[in-house]
Amino acid sequence: MSSLTNQLSILNDQDAIQLLELLAQSDINYTSQAQELTGLTEPPLNAKQQTELARTTLAVIAEQDSQQLETIQALLNNSPSSRSFDGGTTVLSLAAVIWLLRTQVEIKYKDGKWEFLLKNKPPKNSLLVELIQKIKAILGQSD
Repeated sequence: MSSLTNQLSILNDQDAIQLLELLAQSDINYTSQAQELTGLTEPPLNAKQQTELARTTLAVIAEQDSQQLETIQALLNNSPSSRSFDGGTTVLSLAAVIWLLRTQVEIKYKDGKWEFLLKNKPPKNSLLVELIQKIKAILGQSD
């Protein structure tokens, strides 16, 4: 896992964002669900927020799902000239992050506030907890 973390840390920002979007868009149900997930106005994400969310989300997915870890690793191991992460957008949306985390976290918008319900207790020092804190900060919420 630390090898993947190192690879993600040296991946250029745009490729990290595009890799995350590619993973989301590779699911046949994502396009229709993304419209529902983005029914609420998303806060604009600056470049630093997009990159941090992309890298942390990729690491969380790899930590939580061995099949996705293999997919991410395979994409990263392709030579830079042969890989293409451009899924048609270079702007990371929270919808992609929420979609990819749907098996670990249930995220709802209720009474003007976002709720984060962990489906399983994450291990200590889990990147999932760090990622949820980043999302809450972007949404202007504290614990």
